[in-house]
Amino acid sequence: MSFMLVDVDTVRNNRGWFVMLGLAFMVLGLLAILLPFVASLATTIVIGWLMLIAGLIEGYHALRARAWVGAGWELVSAAVHVVAGGLVVAFPLTGKLALTAILAAYFAAEGVLKILRASQHRRVQASGWLVFDGLLSLALGILILMRWPSAAVWAIGLLVGVQLLVGGASMLLIGLSTRSEARV
Repeated sequence: MSFMLVDVDTVRNNRGWFVMLGLAFMVLGLLAILLPFVASLATTIVIGWLMLIAGLIEGYHALRARAWVGAGWELVSAAVHVVAGGLVVAFPLTGKLALTAILAAYFAAEGVLKILRASQHRRVQASGWLVFDGLLSLALGILILMRWPSAAVWAIGLLVGVQLLVGGASMLLIGLSTRSEARV
């Protein structure tokens, strides 16, 4: 995987996919925010599936935009989503401790990966949103660990929803920002 700057033309040529990824993440995030009022087990399973689906969508996006320099890191990010979501779905009854640890690791890894991708997108006007998104994910991971083991399922669902919502907004804004940028 390369750490070169992103080619704005490649992002511009795949703008629709960035917008669709952003919208998908935002919808999944809103769903996750609304789920804390459902039973614990259902919430845990649905959050796991939301994470898994988000990872599959992100993986498809990375494969679809292979020419994009950031595709490799996005594929790693997709794998993090799928593994974390799969673990949550496979082990919903292991209690708050395991779920909290899985989600804290997920947020921390996602935060680091998004900060790395943000440095690749320095030329894209909305790249600051990726920095914000990465820092927020990292902060959410730390917040979960600080409240561990007492973090309730509703709090975890809310945090996942916020992270997906902001992640979707960053992808949406990157996709939309290339529409108005002049070719360099």
